[in-house]
Amino acid sequence: MSLVISLVLLGLGIGQRTIWEPPETIVAQVQEPAESQVVIIPGEAMNAHDGVQTLTVEGEGPVTAVVGRAHDVAGWIGESAHAIASVDETDALVLDEQRGDEEPLPEIAGSDMWIEEAQGEGSLELTIDLPIGYSVAITGAPGEAAPAAIGVAWPFDAKTPLFGPLITAGLVFLALALLFLLLALRHHRRRRGPQRRSHRELSRAERRALRREAQEGLPLPAKPISPTPPAGEQGAVEADASTPSSAEPASETAPASSVEHGADDAPAAASAPEPGTASAPDTPERESSTRERRATRSRRSRFGLIALPVVALVGLTGCGPQYWPSGETEAAPTDAPTPSTLEETLPPVALTENQFDRVLESTRETVAEADEALNAEVASSRLAGPMLEARTTNYQVRSQNAELAPAPGIPDGEVELLLPQQTEVWPRSVMAVVGWEDGAQAQSALMFQQRDARSNYRLAYMMTLASGVQLPAVASPTIGAASLPGDTPLLLHRPNEITAAYADVILNGAESQYNSWFREEGDALRAEIGRPAKDAMRALPEFELSNLEWSVAEDEQAPMLLVTNEGGALLATSFLETQRTTPTESGVEIEAQAGAGILAGVQQSDTGIETTYQIQVLFSVPPADAPEGTQIQVVGYSQSLVSAREVQ
Repeated sequence: MSLVISLVLLGLGIGQRTIWEPPETIVAQVQEPAESQVVIIPGEAMNAHDGVQTLTVEGEGPVTAVVGRAHDVAGWIGESAHAIASVDETDALVLDEQRGDEEPLPEIAGSDMWIEEAQGEGSLELTIDLPIGYSVAITGAPGEAAPAAIGVAWPFDAKTPLFGPLITAGLVFLALALLFLLLALRHHRRRRGPQRRSHRELSRAERRALRREAQEGLPLPAKPISPTPPAGEQGAVEADASTPSSAEPASETAPASSVEHGADDAPAAASAPEPGTASAPDTPERESSTRERRATRSRRSRFGLIALPVVALVGLTGCGPQYWPSGETEAAPTDAPTPSTLEETLPPVALTENQFDRVLESTRETVAEADEALNAEVASSRLAGPMLEARTTNYQVRSQNAELAPAPGIPDGEVELLLPQQTEVWPRSVMAVVGWEDGAQAQSALMFQQRDARSNYRLAYMMTLASGVQLPAVASPTIGAASLPGDTPLLLHRPNEITAAYADVILNGAESQYNSWFREEGDALRAEIGRPAKDAMRALPEFELSNLEWSVAEDEQAPMLLVTNEGGALLATSFLETQRTTPTESGVEIEAQAGAGILAGVQQSDTGIETTYQIQVLFSVPPADAPEGTQIQVVGYSQSLVSAREVQ
């Protein structure tokens, strides 16, 4: 009965892992095709089940899937119609159509905001472990509805809690069945009693010898003739024969002639060894050793029969928890987690370090291509504002004079500092300090801006850091920095007043009413183009018959500002400075510099030349509660020729 129960239990246990085993994956499929151009699968839907998600998309023509932070995806879609997917209780993807603008959407791939992209023709597959707070956006051909066949698969941890108990119980009953079998065999052997070997038949020679002795009337020998025992029993038989029988009188001994005759005839025949048998009888020690070996083999056999199911049972107890019932219940869904760290309470950063690395590399490649072809249109895909204006002017003059110096390239070294803005809206900005592979060149501060969600980041400012000037401490790239409006009272001076004030200091020096705002020590830009430098230029012999005048104007690009750790800010801005050179006497001609002459269309003029330069400056602005006497400091700058004309 134990064996039958064991087989039934083992069969049921094996069936748990074969016939009745659950599927290896859980698949959620869209039941109805989307009407919108884009389908969004939020991180909550992608995490409806545990494990890595495998997204499959099939449609007609090109299909695209991008992964980004939820607010970035929502920002890119904007007011356009779209469908949001969720997983219902039957593990199906249900689409919730959100009405909106039906205008064709642009190509979704290629944005700087995406963490990962996948594209295919007719189908694609993307395996990802998407966390909460991120989303997947799926589109087909531009202007057409999203692909109809969208599915998400999760690996299913096939729990079979009855497998362990059934197999364990089956092995226990198997061990009991084997134990009962051993006990039954032992009981059966004891009831049969000792078993002896069957005697073999006498040989022909032995029978003739016995017949001859009987005919002669001789008495039988004291040791009866018996078949030669096996080697293991020969010693015991001889020992019995050498002991006188109690039924035989000690006085009845055979005559000498009979003994001699028996010794010469019958006993000789009886003791003749049979072919294939041992000639020497076994000793008692050898017989005892043989019995011990047989007993040891018997015990080992019984131990093996019992040990096999025991070892299997012990091994089974080490199986994973998916094979045993668990008293734990699934945790009930909870509300959104409460932020517990400073990083979780702040707005997200504009972009991550990996995203910025891609932006910087793309900017390097694009600008290098534009510099090679002197193509401002190519450069405009990664440059904007003052940087694009300066580059466009440089391309214009170099196209007519290849010997003129090119504009500085984008630094090719490592990113030394990255400070993205904390924001979920647009425009967004990010500052980085990047070095050069040539260590002799000073590091540069780069300010990028993304004007809207469907635009890429463009480089607006690039300033060379001044030697010996220390940047203020800023937050880590994962925390980022807030931006402030131009009229904020939280800084020592309002940002929208700083640019014009510094330009006035450049023109008037110590006589400027704003001179006390800015630290003169370490200001290399003031030393290069400030009032003392302008006075020194007027005194040069070549300008003896010329009149030099300077004026400043604000640039179109708005300042970009990011807060530092102590409550101050890094402010990137630019302004235009125009140098007007006119003759003081009739017949005097003003000679234009090479680049300015190309832009003005004349190399010499008797009326004068106006040359305009763009000045980019990076300021460190103290907080409003800074100690008395604290001043704004220039930490980086650059200047470029942007226009020239003949004075009319």
